[in-house]
Amino acid sequence: MAEPVLIYAVDDEPQMQVLLDAILGDHYAVETFGTAEACLQQLAAAEQRPEMILIDVGLPGMDGYALCRRIKDDAETAHIPVAFISGHDTIEARLRGYEAGGEDFIVKPFEPEELLSKLKVALRLFEEQEQLRARASFAEHTALSAMSTLGSLGAVIEFLRKSFACTNAAELGTALLDALKQYGLQGAVRIHMGGTAHTMSLQGASLPLEASILDYVSTLGRIFEFQKRAVFNFGGITLLVSNMPIDDAERCGSLRDNLAILAEGADARRQAIEIEEARRRTQQGLLKAVDKLQSTLNAMRVKHQREQFSVTQLVIDVQEDMVKSFVQIGLSEGQESFVIDLVKRHIGQILDQIAQGDDIVVQLEELAATLRNLAA
Repeated sequence: MAEPVLIYAVDDEPQMQVLLDAILGDHYAVETFGTAEACLQQLAAAEQRPEMILIDVGLPGMDGYALCRRIKDDAETAHIPVAFISGHDTIEARLRGYEAGGEDFIVKPFEPEELLSKLKVALRLFEEQEQLRARASFAEHTALSAMSTLGSLGAVIEFLRKSFACTNAAELGTALLDALKQYGLQGAVRIHMGGTAHTMSLQGASLPLEASILDYVSTLGRIFEFQKRAVFNFGGITLLVSNMPIDDAERCGSLRDNLAILAEGADARRQAIEIEEARRRTQQGLLKAVDKLQSTLNAMRVKHQREQFSVTQLVIDVQEDMVKSFVQIGLSEGQESFVIDLVKRHIGQILDQIAQGDDIVVQLEELAATLRNLAA
């Protein structure tokens, strides 16, 4: 039988420890700690590592941010996802949590359902990331080897080439993140397209804390840097890099230039995709309108043919009745000829008017064919 999923909860308030154990205990194995030091001691000694760690920000002694950094700096525990718990929901608190390496941020007070839902989503995401970790490592190694051959602009050129084949935000984001991997960088991207913000990272869909950081940094300047992080904002593209080589000023400067080109090129393609999508919607709308016009014209032609037949039959009836009436009226031959010519002339005008209806239908059908060709 598989061992239950283990969750560590670190909070200095005994009531919160009891609450977390009560909420999570029916679904997971839970171990609670009152200090960061107790958590680190157990991590070092335990045979089973937790699947996730919940950390209160305001711990005595070593605070929650410092504890998270210690966990992420240790290669043995760096993969364990961390969610901060705090009573202060500010962008500064979230930035500190993201800077420390956290993956989510839960605000007190919280509903039990909210906590369980966040844990379920986080555990599923990190299970998928664990499966991708080996492949990502291999891909990064291969990409770095290729970079030495391609040169510093190789990734930019390759991205621009690939971007022309991108038809949606997901494909464009993947191409942009692939370019990051070629530089040996990690990060995430936010693409605003079609009225929706799409966020992605090298691990797939952005984590909740990462997504909230991307929303925030998208409002900053075109190029914004904080510690090892760098943000590039161009139009509807926000590129967040989390491991800039700040100790190597020359390489960092070169990367900054290339990443700016990447973000600007991605935004150009984003705009082109939106234009293409708008054109496609217009084309579809035009084709629907042409189909409706053609259907109306078909109905008009059928109706017109029926009316033409009815009028023709009526003309024949009028002529027959007129000839029969001559016998009773007693007109002379000249008078009969005069009446017949008069009636024929007016009947001819009526038939000419009906024929013009055919011409209008033909012209409208030609217009419909022209519109269909334009929309194709």
